[in-house]
Amino acid sequence: MAHDNSKITASNPLQTVDAEGDVYILSFPKCGRTWLRLLLARAISTAHGIPMEVCRDLDLTHFSATDSTVPRIVFWHDDRVALRAPEQLSADKDFYRDRKVVLLLRDIRDVAVSHYFQRTRREDDYSGTLGDFLTEGVGSVRTCLEFWNIWHAQQHVPAAFLLSSYERLTADTSGELARILRFCGLTQAVDPSAVEEAVAFARFGAMRAMERDDVFRSEKLRASDPGDAESYKTRRGVVGGFRDYLSDEQADQVGALVRGHLVPAWQQAALAADNPPGPLFSTAK
Repeated sequence: MAHDNSKITASNPLQTVDAEGDVYILSFPKCGRTWLRLLLARAISTAHGIPMEVCRDLDLTHFSATDSTVPRIVFWHDDRVALRAPEQLSADKDFYRDRKVVLLLRDIRDVAVSHYFQRTRREDDYSGTLGDFLTEGVGSVRTCLEFWNIWHAQQHVPAAFLLSSYERLTADTSGELARILRFCGLTQAVDPSAVEEAVAFARFGAMRAMERDDVFRSEKLRASDPGDAESYKTRRGVVGGFRDYLSDEQADQVGALVRGHLVPAWQQAALAADNPPGPLFSTAK
């Protein structure tokens, strides 16, 4: 599928991302994109008979170069969101007007804890405490909530929009993966055998082993310190794991931010560890 790249300018934060995607899978950091990336990669590999080795650096667009029937799927954090303060985020999503978008959410408290360890154990660019991080002005809870607010307001802009979440993938991995595959146009990969192979391939223990052994030779799935469990990309994979790190007061503080700043329609998803996964709003043109 050909696209008009004229919107990619020096002022457009998407200028460094692959502009030829058919489907963009977006999220704030630490919402489960690497897991979903592996699930999709294995399902495509199995269904289309393309070796996983083709997916160099876990870049799914290599599958499209091998088989033109596979849509170009691009993973991206959108607007360099982790580097922004809430007021610096762009509400202009016109870039996605002729593209499909999958937005992946996760309980904001689990996001905050996991992102803190990403910053302190993997990127080593933050020296504050976890409590400090919860109220950071750049790339933390308030930024994430504003990012979600923007996408709630702009979800009508892409050619099609699908909302998913880490908790939905956890509760029904096969079903949610099939839903995402179908949305992406990967009807061949929705075959139950391909889906089940992908689910088995990307189970948490297998991902942890692949990361420990640096199977993909990629920073996307490589522990910064194999001896430090908190430095792994596949750190814990537990819904509600924030309870082991945040005090009740800290968790309540984040909950208050959700109720005070996030659009009501997505508040349940932002506090998903307190509730069973419910229906998520999505639109398609």
